Amino acid sequence: MLLRSLCLILAAFLAGSHATAMPPVVEQELARQGIPAGALSYRIEALAGMPSQGFGERRALNPASTMKLVTTLAALDTLGPAHRWTTAMLADARLENGELKGDLYLLGGGDPNLSWERLGGMLRSLRNSGIVSIGGDLVLDRTLFQPTRLDIGAPPFDDTPDASYNVIPDALALSDYLVTYTLSSDASTVAAQATPPLSGVSVLNRMTLNDLPCKDWRETWQQPRVEEQGALVRIVLNGSFPRDCSKAVDLHTLDRDLYIERLVRALWEEMGGRWRGRAREGKVPARAAVLVERQFETLAETVRAINKDSHAVKARMVYLTLGATAGGSGSQPTLERARRRVLDWIAAQGVDTAGIVIENGSGLSRIERLSAAQLSALLKSAAAGRWYPEFSASLPIVALDGTMKNRLKTGPAAGNARLKTGTLRDVAALSGYVRDRRGKDWIVTAFVNDPQAGEGRGRAVLDQLILWAAEGNAAAELPSIHPPD
Repeated sequence: MLLRSLCLILAAFLAGSHATAMPPVVEQELARQGIPAGALSYRIEALAGMPSQGFGERRALNPASTMKLVTTLAALDTLGPAHRWTTAMLADARLENGELKGDLYLLGGGDPNLSWERLGGMLRSLRNSGIVSIGGDLVLDRTLFQPTRLDIGAPPFDDTPDASYNVIPDALALSDYLVTYTLSSDASTVAAQATPPLSGVSVLNRMTLNDLPCKDWRETWQQPRVEEQGALVRIVLNGSFPRDCSKAVDLHTLDRDLYIERLVRALWEEMGGRWRGRAREGKVPARAAVLVERQFETLAETVRAINKDSHAVKARMVYLTLGATAGGSGSQPTLERARRRVLDWIAAQGVDTAGIVIENGSGLSRIERLSAAQLSALLKSAAAGRWYPEFSASLPIVALDGTMKNRLKTGPAAGNARLKTGTLRDVAALSGYVRDRRGKDWIVTAFVNDPQAGEGRGRAVLDQLILWAAEGNAAAELPSIHPPD
């Protein structure tokens, strides 16, 4: 009997995972949340050696934001953690008596970290070089990514198209083209301010007060309406806001070319400069000379922001960078070049790419697909790679920071697991590394794809799986098998 049991265990190992039942606590949580067992797919395997187990782990499912792990791992391995992006201002006109006698070019380098404050610093350097007046237009060169405007004609992802995560980036993506609305109220009035400074853009506040709790302020928030009257632009705020409340929200409100034009005009005039031109798309001529160029955070620092905070726009820009820096013909769309490069990288890790679908590399997609077994294999490969310290440091630490800050705050996983989260309307996902009570490290990847996965129900199931692994149950229930030397 003992020999027969060992043979069954060995056969399961050779098949790729142990044929064990789902942990009872996970089954119970699925039933409690009204989610069918078939909606869950997971793989748990020891970081070093054996054992492993899974449930439906070879099915390609929607991984939501855990897809960011694939994008960031591929980027670290192919671009290197010290990679930086360059943004530049150029001109092909002469400077005469403080006036630039022609156009100023802003060349987008695909930097996920380009903010309006940093653009202001570049303009300050331009002003300090002796330029007072810009005689021509501000020409926006987004040609690093092809097509240059992926947002044009794209259908909205959900019913909040102005939300910050829904911005479809381009090679400039200045502050993700977001306007920050700071709202504050007392018992009788509500005030609203908008940043960054935008020349000729005003905010008309028509908001009223309500008696909802401050935490429910979004229930009566309405999407700002934009009214253009010649050179003047007015952002109209309607809806209502709770009394004695303060909140801030970042929204994609204005056309991106208008946003840059009005921002540059406001900043330049604050510096005592003069400019009467407009912002328009174009390409930097070969003869143009660099006036100012800047580089900001490294890829390693950017990966930390992507995975800790699940920053969709930065992830998409890193994915596009993979396409823009890939070899081959630049006439192929950048997204397609990125897809091919990432799939080739996955295959180079010894992982079968069958069933993998990548749309934009951020997980903000209805069609992206990946199996728990494939992602688990990539995490295991990463742990043996050169850039594992940079990668693991980018993952949210359970109960401490990032998107896991407020989850599993009590119990063995707190402070002992680094997990990337993923959430869509019908998807809940987790993937990362868990250290159990015995000090053994595990890779845990799990997806729930079901209409009942939303509103925290899928998350509750995944939390039970993480707790089960962190308690040391995987090591206790699955005998460790090592192949002979």
